[in-house]
Amino acid sequence: MTLSPIRPSCGQTYTGEAQTVAAGAAAFITWLALAGALASFLAGAVFSARIAAGRPRRWLAVLVWPLVMTWFTGAAGEQAARLNKALVAFIACLMIAAAAWSAAANLHRFAR
Repeated sequence: MTLSPIRPSCGQTYTGEAQTVAAGAAAFITWLALAGALASFLAGAVFSARIAAGRPRRWLAVLVWPLVMTWFTGAAGEQAARLNKALVAFIACLMIAAAAWSAAANLHRFAR
């Protein structure tokens, strides 16, 4: 067991087992959020393919749909709303994955 070089004021700083469980939970949340990001990206690709039907460069709209949202300005309200919801879900899942990954990395580092 490695102790902190800082003089303890309230006891030892190493908690071992609890941090290992928390690190595993954070890693699980990371993978879950990445799966959600993939699912929302694929949903957005399907929605953009439906909106871009009959337009030139449809394949580009499907592959990089978050970057070509301005192409869909003439889309119907319901279709545009679905695409916007997919974009919000994609970004939210990426932010959760980044935060959980950061927490998992810190907890894995402290658990060693």
